[in-house]
Amino acid sequence: MSSLQAVIFDLGGTLIDWPDWNEDIERRWALSYDYLTTNLPARHWPECSAYVEAMLEAERKHWLRVVEQQASSTPTELLREGFQRLGCQVSDQELLIALDGYGRAVNGWAIIFPDTIPTLQELRGRGYRLGLLSNTWWASEWHNADLAAHGLAPLLDEIVYTSDLPHSKPHPSVFQEVTGRLGVTPGACVMVGDRLIDDISGALGVGMRAVWKKTSYPWPEPEQITPTAIITHLAELLPLLDQWRH
Repeated sequence: MSSLQAVIFDLGGTLIDWPDWNEDIERRWALSYDYLTTNLPARHWPECSAYVEAMLEAERKHWLRVVEQQASSTPTELLREGFQRLGCQVSDQELLIALDGYGRAVNGWAIIFPDTIPTLQELRGRGYRLGLLSNTWWASEWHNADLAAHGLAPLLDEIVYTSDLPHSKPHPSVFQEVTGRLGVTPGACVMVGDRLIDDISGALGVGMRAVWKKTSYPWPEPEQITPTAIITHLAELLPLLDQWRH
């Protein structure tokens, strides 16, 4: 087995968390609607409830495509699908305003796990290359704002969002994309993530080691997927890597 040179992390549920994410989802889309209609009041827009439901359905369809096809979506593609459900033709400017409203709604929502920064700092001190690979339809700027706000950006050598790629985890190409950017082979990497299918099976499939950060979220747990190791807190990763060195 190759010696480890790089550690690649998932984002949500692994390095940071969005508390009450599903419970808050309608509020976020309503804030997007408020921003859109405030900035463009002259146009006749559908009711807020219709807008929220259309965007929720577009988002649900996106994640269904991720599960069934390992596909991806850009932010503009997802919102265009929502507007199409409303039978509403929008210009590029109108689309960007709606997106900006959503970005403002999620700004500052994330919290960072207390052991994230110390763990990444220690890994960098040990000479590991560090990467991020996140399944998302969000604009990279929104995620990058979270990374910067929490001091994560300087600790990561490469950052990959699937909204910038044709596919999503667990598709092999996205793992190969991040290892290529890091300049290491998959066999010299370990993936750390909280989802067995997306993170663990995808990483194992390209020859990485894969550490499952087990959380309380109800993600699927297929019995046939066996992670290389299991942790519940990021700090547990450090002694684990020490064991693998010897």
